[in-house]
Amino acid sequence: MVLAPDWTRAVHHDGSAVYVSNPYPALQETITLQIRVPSDAPVRGVFCRLLEDGEFRHLAMHPQPSDGPFTLWALRWTIREPRTEYSFKLLSSDGAFYYSAQGASRADHPLAYDFAILANYQAPHWVRETVFYQIFPDRFHNGDPSLDVQDGEWEREGALTRRLPWGEQPLPWEQGRSVDFANGDLPGIRLKLDYIAALGVNGLYLTPIFKSSSNHRYDINDFNEVDPHLGGNQALADLRAALDAHAMRLMLDITPNHIGERHYWYQDALADPTSRYAEFFKRTPDGQHFETWLGVSSLIKLNYASQTLRDAMYRAPDSAIRRWLAAPHRIDGWRLDVANMTGNLREDQLDHEVWREMRPYAKGDNPNVYLMGEYFQDATPHTQGTELDAAMNYQGFNTPTRRWLGGEDIGVADGKPFGDPTPLPTEALAEQYRRFMGAVPYVIALQQFNQIGSHDITRILRVVKGDKALVKLGTALLMCFPGVPCLYYGDEIGLDGGKDPDNRRCMPWDESEWDHDLLAFTRAWVGLRRSHAALQSGGYQLLYAEGDTLAFLRQSAAQRLVFVGHRGAAAEVTIPLWPGGFADGATLTDCLTKDAYTVQAGDLTLRLAHGQALLLEG
Repeated sequence: MVLAPDWTRAVHHDGSAVYVSNPYPALQETITLQIRVPSDAPVRGVFCRLLEDGEFRHLAMHPQPSDGPFTLWALRWTIREPRTEYSFKLLSSDGAFYYSAQGASRADHPLAYDFAILANYQAPHWVRETVFYQIFPDRFHNGDPSLDVQDGEWEREGALTRRLPWGEQPLPWEQGRSVDFANGDLPGIRLKLDYIAALGVNGLYLTPIFKSSSNHRYDINDFNEVDPHLGGNQALADLRAALDAHAMRLMLDITPNHIGERHYWYQDALADPTSRYAEFFKRTPDGQHFETWLGVSSLIKLNYASQTLRDAMYRAPDSAIRRWLAAPHRIDGWRLDVANMTGNLREDQLDHEVWREMRPYAKGDNPNVYLMGEYFQDATPHTQGTELDAAMNYQGFNTPTRRWLGGEDIGVADGKPFGDPTPLPTEALAEQYRRFMGAVPYVIALQQFNQIGSHDITRILRVVKGDKALVKLGTALLMCFPGVPCLYYGDEIGLDGGKDPDNRRCMPWDESEWDHDLLAFTRAWVGLRRSHAALQSGGYQLLYAEGDTLAFLRQSAAQRLVFVGHRGAAAEVTIPLWPGGFADGATLTDCLTKDAYTVQAGDLTLRLAHGQALLLEG
């Protein structure tokens, strides 16, 4: 970015209600846009540059009366398009500065960096107030042993099913072929809802539960049937009722990109080339085989050039996506597995088309359904308000945070030559946050699905090499960053695990094996997230990213919170708060300990311990 004078650090706008009077407007609704500028900045005029009907309009903004260190420049504007893109141009004695979602610069920017307002957007508003808990069902709790997979019940790629004694290490793929079952089930989850609720979480995310041939169940053999070994459809209805009693939401996991090799669609197409299901699949260029996901023979790629497949997946009322939105199951959200590849194969690149078409069908059944896709890559082209509500925010939060805490770049756990084990500099962490957050409308940023651990990546305790202070720091950061936080089962009590399937160990229910200090810490920070509106829907402003320390502001109309996280050795750190609008003499109070701190000369000086996280209100 082009260097700018110091006063530009305090210029700020984001898409929260602090600066946009209604972040969720209807078409033809008039709203107010505001931008904050230091009162003593050499600024003589501010213009909002809106794109309307493909043409820029430069609209003069007006300073609001202020006797403080900052002035709000405002503009009333009537929303006339489904998507309004805008930025700001500040005229100053230092020259003209453009202000976009990427900050202030003398250089102009592409439209991709503009702020965006979505009109008539069907947002799943409930997710902003939700903290999810992710469960890998086979490894969480066995509530009904009569449902167990038995030894030798079926064979998969040369391996027979095996009952895994609870707590025994998962077998490596080469040995177990994912048919070693600990036999966790849906009744087991229902029996442990009091434990989950005591964490403070209010949403449950389950990896696939539909009929399949593996313990991970990403090889779905029937979208219409919950796996009988998990309890079947009735067990899901019972879990839904129990979640209602705990005021918890439910998100399930589905595989729109592929099915299992034992799915009746595929078996029928294999047996009969004229089968009505044959068009659900594409053949390899040589015509000898059906296409699979990345060459995995048990995962058969779906062909979205087939209109009939689209009916079966999401158009028909009893389709795979829609049937589970209805009573008695009434799920609240879908995690869409391998969203990055769905609809894409060689000449067919249909992912945008599929998500745009799927959205109104799902939202028509439940306007509040949460549609979230798995993307290890850049998902921002698909999270602009017309396709998915959110993505698994690997590039925007999950991966850079793990790199900052422990050097866990994508590819490191697998020994890939492109993996970088070097911890990410704090400045680069903040830059990656800014790039990916600024590439989507802010209402979408508040819905992005954030984790520091999942079933697909090394557990966070292993990433930080057993340093539980850094696990705590990661948990606190997860709870305070914009987006929807999700805990991975067992991380809260110090469960270890390497690359999968080792990261899918059984949840230990012997409390003597738990780290109770880590558990108490997690509960406290989940509580902060659930009780502070600024963390749920407030804006975001970076304050400091140097050395080993990160600090940012989360602000709502009634609340200002400063998060401070420090990964290094104990140190005294001075954090500039004046860019966030804090006046000298202002007092900030620790939300947990109630310790008080005072702003002096625009700064806050703190003595920070290794792995310490603070949330300060002022």
